[in-house]
Amino acid sequence: MTIASWFRDRAVRKVAKYGLPVAIGKFVMSISGLVTLGVLTRHLGPTKFGVIALYRTVITVVDQYANFNTWQSIVKLGTEQLAAGRPDELRRIIKLAFLIDVCTGVLGVLVVVALASSIPDRFGWTPHEAALCVLYAVTLVSRVNGTSDGIFRICDAYRVQAIVGSLGAMTMTVVVVIFVLCGAGFDGCVIALVLGEVSSNLATTVASFWVARKAGYGGWLRSVLAGIRRAHPGIVRFLVSTNAQLTVRSTQGEIDMLVVGTVLGSESAGLFRVVKQVGGIPGKIFMPFEQVLFTELARAAASHEYRGFRSLLKRTVAIGTCGSLVVWLVVAMAAHPVVYLIAGPAFSAAAEPMRWFLLAMVLQVSAAPVMRAMVALGRPGTLFLFDSASLVVLVALVIGAALQMGLVGVTLAMVAHKSLQLVWSTSWVWRHTVKLERVARS
Repeated sequence: MTIASWFRDRAVRKVAKYGLPVAIGKFVMSISGLVTLGVLTRHLGPTKFGVIALYRTVITVVDQYANFNTWQSIVKLGTEQLAAGRPDELRRIIKLAFLIDVCTGVLGVLVVVALASSIPDRFGWTPHEAALCVLYAVTLVSRVNGTSDGIFRICDAYRVQAIVGSLGAMTMTVVVVIFVLCGAGFDGCVIALVLGEVSSNLATTVASFWVARKAGYGGWLRSVLAGIRRAHPGIVRFLVSTNAQLTVRSTQGEIDMLVVGTVLGSESAGLFRVVKQVGGIPGKIFMPFEQVLFTELARAAASHEYRGFRSLLKRTVAIGTCGSLVVWLVVAMAAHPVVYLIAGPAFSAAAEPMRWFLLAMVLQVSAAPVMRAMVALGRPGTLFLFDSASLVVLVALVIGAALQMGLVGVTLAMVAHKSLQLVWSTSWVWRHTVKLERVARS
């Protein structure tokens, strides 16, 4: 069987069909993000840009700890309700997700305010810089990304999601460029980023609500939540376990920046933000296909089609891995000119660690769909336990490597961590689906 024959598979074609516009949208967002990065790095320099990089890391970590990643409940539980012919239950799940997102956004702001007293000591910030971090936390209130993402996915509205996301990213770039051209200082750049992100978040939310109405799921705000736990006995456990798992996953994605900021300082944090933004290109291109894949895997699991489940997972992972390897080879060979072009000569030290970070991202492209498949199989708790254990390993590796080898050591530690995730998750999913298939046949 050839690779070309894989695309005759209906599920693979669907992943490609819906994943492509999302990938294009993510690519446009990446380019826009790189333009924003280039403007800020040249305008602020490594140290001040490093402070902004740490702002975004702190806000991301707080958001993920407070956020319940409600899109997974909409996709997993909502898919089951639609298969059972109960669209009203989907509306109730959407409303619950929305209320959780709003409440956790407010909670996130309060957490950042509470952290403002200790943040300067950890990163060497002034009290004024800590206050600007609190200002940046305003973006959390505008985020109901979990609900929006879940609506886009369950309604197969990936094209709308890509368009709105691209426009939002370009809006942020335009706002930053205008502020810089007007001579804005550090404070002005922070305000520009806040304005751009809030406007992008609001546009995404409005678009998702429109999609829900067009798909026939409008009026969900009027749904009554009373008795939702009786109708969905496992919903609380699912929300808590998926939140815990993705919180650990987010920590894995940001712990490197926190270690760099505390161990190596703000200037190194600025260099590493360039590494992460440029090195994240393979993920931006190929991870969107995982969004569509998760929905299809959830549908296959709900139908007990485990052979098709494995086949779809294997084929999409193979395609994504091959494609991301090509991107890695191209960017890795041209690392120095790429960094010079995007961030300027002051960030040339980011080139070498970027090569290894890119390789880690290739491994993540391969591992992420497999680990998400565990959630589609209804086992987020198992994934949480593994991710928690691997996070301990990652923290130890990153701290030791940062002290011994600087930024290059940090990226090498990430390569080792992503390799561990790939091997373990692939082995578990394969064995578990074979077991489920045997049970379904008996």
